[in-house]
Amino acid sequence: MGNGTFLMLDMSHSRSLIALALIMSLLQFKPAPMYILDEVDAALDLSHTQNIGRLIKTRFKGYNPLSYLTNNSSQFIVVSLKEGMFTNANRIYRTRFVDGTSSVMASSG
Repeated sequence: MGNGTFLMLDMSHSRSLIALALIMSLLQFKPAPMYILDEVDAALDLSHTQNIGRLIKTRFKGYNPLSYLTNNSSQFIVVSLKEGMFTNANRIYRTRFVDGTSSVMASSG
């Protein structure tokens, strides 16, 4: 950044952003059919979480086995505890553990 301006981020925040940037750039180069991201937004603030969720939703629209030559043929499974990811999800699965029993509720995003 020019004119002596520095962007200060805590280490976990910057590592998360760098890891996500690497994943997104690899996806552009040679996409895999599926990505599983486990709480990649844990160190991010709400703004960054929403931006990452929006990027995944708009740029990589979902897996289609017939479109293996396109750059947007990947499916994402994202484990998150933040609302910023939920608002950008196509499908949400919420799990709860009550009285020794797990339950799963599905809803559209």
